[in-house]
Amino acid sequence: MIQQANYLGVVVKDLAAATAFYRDTLGLTVDEQESIPGAYTQFVLDGSTILALQATTDIPGGQAFSPALLVDNVDATYNEWQQKGVELLDEPHDMPFGRTFLLRTPEGHVLRVYQMPSPN
Repeated sequence: MIQQANYLGVVVKDLAAATAFYRDTLGLTVDEQESIPGAYTQFVLDGSTILALQATTDIPGGQAFSPALLVDNVDATYNEWQQKGVELLDEPHDMPFGRTFLLRTPEGHVLRVYQMPSPN
């Protein structure tokens, strides 16, 4: 039984620009010790999940995935990123798995942002 996904590599065309977006706009911290300049940028996250940007992939046919970013407060995150000019594809709304919205990165990747539902 899979209990968690602990790695997400996002293949990008322009590693420097993508790193700047995730770092400067989304507010992630680069893990300098694990990153490889020009090839791979890894970010520091709470927990055991690894989020990284890759300049290349060995996946035949490119990438096919549906990544999700867990946040503490979906509405606050949405408002912050809206003010920073992030391309938001929908507004925060409730789903069975929690409160969520979608965004598109400058590279065209669609990311889901979500907040776990509050225990009743």
